[in-house]
Amino acid sequence: MNFSGLLKYFIPKEKKFYAMFNQAAENTIEASLALEKLINSPELEERRALGLAIKAIEKKGDEFTNQIFDVLNQSFITPFDREDINELTSTIDDVVDLIYSASGKIEIYRCTVFSSFMKDMVALIAQGCQLIKVAVSGLEDTKNSHKVLKACKELNRLESRIDEYYHMAISSLFENEKDPIELIKQKEILLNIEKIANKMEDVSDVVKTILVKYA
Repeated sequence: MNFSGLLKYFIPKEKKFYAMFNQAAENTIEASLALEKLINSPELEERRALGLAIKAIEKKGDEFTNQIFDVLNQSFITPFDREDINELTSTIDDVVDLIYSASGKIEIYRCTVFSSFMKDMVALIAQGCQLIKVAVSGLEDTKNSHKVLKACKELNRLESRIDEYYHMAISSLFENEKDPIELIKQKEILLNIEKIANKMEDVSDVVKTILVKYA
């Protein structure tokens, strides 16, 4: 072990990062639940209102991200490597950004039809964001490593299920949708939702990397 690594065991770690990570993780939950409501809502006005709510949530996420980076730049002691803090913060923020992107496409394309596959996918996204919170909140205490790894494993499983739904949805779309414009719209939204799942898995991978280094 090098000297800097040895110091980590004796210098108290900056605790406020954990509260900020938790805020950012909770923001993904808020965004994912709004997206799920949006896709399940039959009312145009409600969908527009939810789209505006997601935009506000995304801006709030940017504020959390900037706050973490500001504290990171001002801190001598960090709970784990600066590169890992940067990666964790960025990937959590990306989840919310992609949720906002999906809601934006729905608004721009004036979508009114949402397949059962799409609804199933966003329901799993909402579950995944709950797991992100479990995984991130468990980083503060290495005694929770088993709980954190379980959440990460479940995130990986959810990503695989969403990927399966995505491929089934695309297959069904090309088989049944006769309007080429509608096909393009639906395909774009499905792809965006699938990207959210991939980014959730990225959060899981970053968390596991941190555990390997510090647990």
